Amino acid sequence: MASILASAQTALAGWNRIFEILHLSSDMPILPETTTKETTSVMHFTNVSFKYEGSHWILKDVNFNFCHGKTYAIVGPTGGGKSTLASLMSRLYDPQKGTVYLEGRDIKTYQSDQLSQKIGFILQDQFLFTGTVGENIVYGNPEFSVYSETRLKKILKDLDLEILINKFDKGLDTAVTPTTETISLGQKQLISFIRAIIRKPDLLIMDEATANIDTVTEGLLQTIIDKLPSETTKVIIAHRLNTIKKADEIYFVNNGSIETAKTFEKSIELITHSQRNT
Repeated sequence: MASILASAQTALAGWNRIFEILHLSSDMPILPETTTKETTSVMHFTNVSFKYEGSHWILKDVNFNFCHGKTYAIVGPTGGGKSTLASLMSRLYDPQKGTVYLEGRDIKTYQSDQLSQKIGFILQDQFLFTGTVGENIVYGNPEFSVYSETRLKKILKDLDLEILINKFDKGLDTAVTPTTETISLGQKQLISFIRAIIRKPDLLIMDEATANIDTVTEGLLQTIIDKLPSETTKVIIAHRLNTIKKADEIYFVNNGSIETAKTFEKSIELITHSQRNT
């Protein structure tokens, strides 16, 4: 009885904290919808500055324009602001200064479900949930409000993603649990990759999306990415520079600023120079 009482008190304390978190209100309000400006860009930053609480400016007066259908690479030293830039692009954060535009509209005017449909974001750290590989792939996808393995298999086949599912012991039925040891970091990245691809987003952001994947599988992923709709804009954030050779434009981020590297060789030169200064 003493043991049960102690466990009940611990659970009650935990529940009080969970209750507080579930009832938190967002500090990122949705602004009234504005008229969409005619534009050829999918993402546009205007004088954007951002810093974390108690830190220096990570980005200062950043301006750039990403057009539909192009592939952009963002490179720079560790801590230079690459992942922060990606977080602002997907509105995980709001800038303290400036405006982020998505397809001609202030990104703050989009509902969260609209953003999740238009923007696919593959993070460095993968977030999976208890269930199966298939259930994790369709998580949060409105097209699969009721999970259907048959329908998912057809979509995966149409997008040439079946070969990736074969890398799991039991395919879509492979179990995923908080203590899963049969799924590697690379396989977790594959799940995150597939989850983003089947949404067919207008903007696909890949933040070190192949860091834990072998070179053969990485080649398969690149082939799949190349087959995305021509209007899909791809943003690649990478330390492994071989993954950005096919980018249409390369941006170097460091010390709060962003500049065009213009060529692959120039990006290597900028990174090498920043490492020497560090």
